[in-house]
Amino acid sequence: MANNLNSQNKIKVIALDFDGVITNLNIDWKLAIRLASKLVGYDIKSLLAFYETSHGTPAFQLVNIEIEKLELDALKNAEPTPFIARFLKTISKSNVEIWIVSMQSTLVVKKFLYQHNLAHFFKGVLTREQFRSKKMQISYLLSKSGVNPDEILLIDNSESNINKCRELGIRCFHFSRWQNLDKIKKIWNSILEVV
Repeated sequence: MANNLNSQNKIKVIALDFDGVITNLNIDWKLAIRLASKLVGYDIKSLLAFYETSHGTPAFQLVNIEIEKLELDALKNAEPTPFIARFLKTISKSNVEIWIVSMQSTLVVKKFLYQHNLAHFFKGVLTREQFRSKKMQISYLLSKSGVNPDEILLIDNSESNINKCRELGIRCFHFSRWQNLDKIKKIWNSILEVV
């Protein structure tokens, strides 16, 4: 997947995914899908698709509560992605707003940020309880920030999320969490060059 970082406009808003970019929760998502399927009484193929179609319903609430328990348990072993704190500190010295856009729960994201002294870097946290999809989160940021679409950069580990959000005209960077430390450092540095 090609990353589209180049534009004449500077980045004014960075939207970071949580699980896969800020940290790695290392949840067995197949097990989570089986649990969710059992809870609602039918076969769920994708939690993201389920969240999008069931958002705000009793079924969503039921699954949200149980998946949040798995996510909270995963926080016990979760650490910040290498070099993320340095990246956030550097960005925070500019006029760029930093947001988290995540399909994890608000409680999970905020608990992690406070545990690792990262919360102060973020203007806001957008999660599945508020928005049914990543694309809706990015649409909200476009509306709230008032910037041009190419002045928003989404950093996400999901190709599907990136492809859907690109439709909004924003810039995207596909972050692969399975890199060696030197490669991760180079990735963060390359992103800093366009801010």
